Amino acid sequence: MKKAFKAVWHGIKRAYSTVDGWLNKLFEVKPEETTENQEEKEAEKQKERAKYFRGLRLVAGTGLTVIVAFWAIVFVIWSVEGVSEWVDDMVETDKEMFEYAYLEETLSDNLFYFGRNYSSRGFLADSNDKIILKDVVWIAKPMEGDSLVCFSDGSNRGYFHIRDGRVVVEPKYSHAWIFSDGLAAVEEKGRLKFINSEGQIVIDQNLTCDFSGSGYVFHNGHCAVNDSTGNYAGLIDRNGNWVMPPVYNSIIPQDTFWMVTMDRQQAILSFDMDTIIPMIPATLQIDDTSILATFSDHTQSIYNLHGELVAASLIRDVEQMFYDTRDVMYDVRISSVDDSYYNDYSSPETKKAIATCKRYEAESGWYGLMSPDGKLLTPPSYICINAIDKDLYLCLISYGNGVILNNHGKRVE
Repeated sequence: MKKAFKAVWHGIKRAYSTVDGWLNKLFEVKPEETTENQEEKEAEKQKERAKYFRGLRLVAGTGLTVIVAFWAIVFVIWSVEGVSEWVDDMVETDKEMFEYAYLEETLSDNLFYFGRNYSSRGFLADSNDKIILKDVVWIAKPMEGDSLVCFSDGSNRGYFHIRDGRVVVEPKYSHAWIFSDGLAAVEEKGRLKFINSEGQIVIDQNLTCDFSGSGYVFHNGHCAVNDSTGNYAGLIDRNGNWVMPPVYNSIIPQDTFWMVTMDRQQAILSFDMDTIIPMIPATLQIDDTSILATFSDHTQSIYNLHGELVAASLIRDVEQMFYDTRDVMYDVRISSVDDSYYNDYSSPETKKAIATCKRYEAESGWYGLMSPDGKLLTPPSYICINAIDKDLYLCLISYGNGVILNNHGKRVE
């Protein structure tokens, strides 16, 4: 603070000297040419004028200097208060940090992650409410069995220990993923690498990062990664060796399975690398109890989670169809106006009758013809089927394009 006021005082002195010099030049008295007889009188007049202008310069200079000094002091006070507030923010106490904090996640019985109501930056605290790590924007817990938590400081990502919050890997990576099986994927200079729990790079195979996926996680010692071109996927082990060569379009972990895609075919493997469903020309979907296979002709099959076929042809819905006959009918109602009754005939309508075949739905929005006894006459290749007569059906392949089939599912030319 002494240094600040000393600098202000020197500034005021310099300002005064500058103002005094400027006024001296402005009010400088130049002697006029006089005769020898008038020299003494003019000298006296010059002395009087000089005294007057010196006083004027003193008053003006002092006033301007006071104004400059006032604003300089205001500026110093404002600066000191601003710095003081900044310092106060920097040395915010643990108690103040907890004032607007809320528990966001429990990491262990000794470590907790807190968010803050007015800030995107949270912090780590132990069970004694001691702040362990500040400026934590988000965290991602590891897989079961691993102990390093991935976190972001808002710019980069690193890892801290889940037990005590100790930073093991400083936040230096622009992208980093959770630990699993003792390894974690990080992005360095555009390439995918894997580090161990000490932050050492242990797998560096010139692999390409894919930021659109769900992350790089080992399951039973295997992880799905892309090759150096980024176009094909395979599986590597914890040593970086290819367990499945990178020849597939994608390999995605889902539940306890690997979903493998090649061209328009898919297969399902378990995390133990057992084949559940081999490569088939279908789109596969796994749920809690079964696997749904949808084929290119919109038929569907159901398998259990062991790959055993449950239903070869899945049908979602069956509907009876009606067609318009040539019979016309009117809806007759008795109406009254001014106590006079008369028959009110509505617009004519054609009577409807039941068509021979039914319409069934397989893949959602795709329909086929079914015989009265439940036999499938056509695959579900149509987006809409309507009966136009007892044994004739208009089947749309796309909007505005269709064919007419008979009650045997054959095209009527």
